[in-house]
Amino acid sequence: MIRKLAVVCSVLMHPLLMPTYLFALLFYYAPIVVRPGVGNADYLLLAIFLTTFLIPIVYVTVSRFLVIRANYLAIISMPTRQERILPFFFISIFYLIVTFLFVYKFEASPVLSVILAATTAIIVAVTIANLFLKVSAYSASSFGLVGFIIGLGTKYPQAFLVLPLVGFLLLSGLVMSARLYLGSHKPMDVLVGCIIGITISLSSVLIFVP
Repeated sequence: MIRKLAVVCSVLMHPLLMPTYLFALLFYYAPIVVRPGVGNADYLLLAIFLTTFLIPIVYVTVSRFLVIRANYLAIISMPTRQERILPFFFISIFYLIVTFLFVYKFEASPVLSVILAATTAIIVAVTIANLFLKVSAYSASSFGLVGFIIGLGTKYPQAFLVLPLVGFLLLSGLVMSARLYLGSHKPMDVLVGCIIGITISLSSVLIFVP
C-alpha cells in the first residue's frame, strides 16, 4: 500500500509538471504576480503544459522505448545515472528553446520569463551534476518550486503565498520521502537536488524579478 502511494506521489509530482503547477498557482490564485503581461491564462497555461511537460515526456518515453523496450515505469524512472544523461541533455536543450521562444518571440511577462529561465537553469544544473552523481530531479524541481514561491512572496507580499508555500513544502517532503522509500535515490542525491533547486530559483527571483 505504501509503495503504491509512493509511486502515485512520484507520478503526480513529476519534475516536468512543476512549471505547470507553479503557473497555475500564479494565474488563478495570485494573478497580481504575473499581470500585466499575461493574456488568456487558460491558453497560456495549456501552452506551458504542452511545451514543458507533454512534448518532453513523450519524446523521452518514445525514444527510450525504442532503445530498451521495457515497461513504462522502467522507461521513465531511468534507474541508473548513465541512463539519465542523454534524456536530461535533450530535455535541457528543449527547455532552452522553449525559454527563448517565450522570452524573445512571445514577449512573456518578466516574472514568467525569469521563472522559465531559472527552471531551465535548474534542469541544466541537474544534467551536469548527473555526470558525477545521480541527483534527484524530483527534489530539485519541487524545492525549485518552493524557492520560486518564497521569492515571489517576498517580492509580492500582497499575493498571500504563505498557504501555497506550506502546502508545497509538505508535498516536497512527501515526494522526497517517496523517492527514498522506492530506492530511487540516496539521501545525498536528494540533498544535492534540493540545494540546486532552491538556490537557483530563489536567487533568480530575488535578483531578476523587478
